[in-house]
Amino acid sequence: MEWISKLRARRHVRASFYRAALADLPDGLEAGWRDSAPQEYPGIRTDAFFFVRAAEGLMYFFATAGCSGRSGPCALPSEAADSIWHAWLRRDPIGLERFCRHHFGAVVPHIERAGLGACALANTLAMGRALEGIAPLGPRLPLPFGLDARLRMAGGHGYWSLGDEIMYARLGKRGRRLDRARAHPELTIDALLAAGLVDAAMVEAHRRRRQPVVENSDGGSFMDGILAGAFASDSASAVGGGGGGGGDSGSDGGGDSGSSCGSSCGGGCGGD
Repeated sequence: MEWISKLRARRHVRASFYRAALADLPDGLEAGWRDSAPQEYPGIRTDAFFFVRAAEGLMYFFATAGCSGRSGPCALPSEAADSIWHAWLRRDPIGLERFCRHHFGAVVPHIERAGLGACALANTLAMGRALEGIAPLGPRLPLPFGLDARLRMAGGHGYWSLGDEIMYARLGKRGRRLDRARAHPELTIDALLAAGLVDAAMVEAHRRRRQPVVENSDGGSFMDGILAGAFASDSASAVGGGGGGGGDSGSDGGGDSGSSCGSSCGGGCGGD
């Protein structure tokens, strides 16, 4: 029921870190989004709670893109958040620029996929983790990467962690993944290392933490010496390769539902 959705939306705004920005969204944006989004994103929900969650994801992205600095543009890995951005651009692009300057200190331009660099999606991952205080390597993903799956966004982008891998699958009409999730080539440890978003020491520390601990004959424990020694002597070759194509800075995540991710899957329009 719509009144329940509105109640949940109000409660979510009050608890949100971006409550000041959400409270300052322009009058008419939600109504304009509700009219236009279903034409651009068939099957999208248009209730008040979905709008607030999607708008919060966009605020998070604006903050992330504003922190990216010299790292380059960031790709928005959420179709739900991008639906708000598109509606806002159609309605009042100048007002959007003023809003971004006021709340995030800089304008975040909307850049289409073709205009984004090779590391845009990886930049979003790294900057988002830094923004949330998440370890630069590990299982936790920043908020926008899980937004479409949580909202069951029709045609959205799904991300999941599996060990050291970040898995990706396009979502179908009901917001469920269309195909088996596969490791995203732009978000591997090797790709982050090649992009300069993590360094060899961070990778070594992360992999040492994940190595198995075995019991010694005295009941104590130690890291497996053979594995640790092999990694220490060859850390450069173990982590040095890779790299990936980028998504779009400030954009919806993209990707085919086929057997593998393309060079730009998982990210759509972007922002500098």
